[in-house]
Amino acid sequence: MQPEEPQYQYPPQPESEPVREPQKPYEKSYIEGDNSFSNIINHLLKKPLSVIHTMDDKEDVRWMPILAMTVFALTLFGFIVGSFQGATEQMWLAPMKIVGGVLFSSLICLPSLYIFCCIGGLDKKFSTILGIQSCTMAITSLLLIGFSPVIWLFSSSSDSMSFFGFLCISIWLLCLFMGLKFLTKTGKAFGMSHTRHLYLWAAIFTLVTLQMPTTLRPIIGQSDKILELDEKKFFIQHWADELDEQHVRNRAKTGRPQRGVDQ
Repeated sequence: MQPEEPQYQYPPQPESEPVREPQKPYEKSYIEGDNSFSNIINHLLKKPLSVIHTMDDKEDVRWMPILAMTVFALTLFGFIVGSFQGATEQMWLAPMKIVGGVLFSSLICLPSLYIFCCIGGLDKKFSTILGIQSCTMAITSLLLIGFSPVIWLFSSSSDSMSFFGFLCISIWLLCLFMGLKFLTKTGKAFGMSHTRHLYLWAAIFTLVTLQMPTTLRPIIGQSDKILELDEKKFFIQHWADELDEQHVRNRAKTGRPQRGVDQ
């Protein structure tokens, strides 16, 4: 018998890496057409970066019209929120508090936004940062108008103040998340090397907007005072107190005695 020839084993060939297509360079886009309110709103919702580039490069769009759109949208949202218990003084107090609270929150957080953008490597003028923040709040406000019919439905059909407040806060956080997403996207488009600073600023700004309604309370429901500035509360503590009061009101409606009270 002839000896078997040894079989040669070829070394495993390394798998070839998939060919990656080169990323397309970022191309700037600008507002097409006139600078009317309807055209600016259309670009804010579809191509928001085009508004920023037009403000930064061509300087054809100012931040004042965008601010006016933000005020109008927040006023409409506040009017619907204030109509929770019918035609009361809250129908004009709630829009004033919501508009003032959002604008004041944006104003006190603007310096920190400018500093964080500079630290993150964004080489832009202060006016450009102001325009970015204005567009961020405009997008948030326009989204709030989109949810206004939902707010109106529950304001006219529900008497649970705690649920209505939870619904308003949830919608606000959702719309604010979409607006802040535009903020981080703008930082990346402008070549910001570290966007973690924007995420940190977004978290701080969210906390400020949650604390502001507690400072300007009451916004939902009726009260003997326009502002309750004599008692300081953290917003989580305020929410817990409102839930306890809602629980007491529900027990009073059903006629069930509270625990610990002699029958």
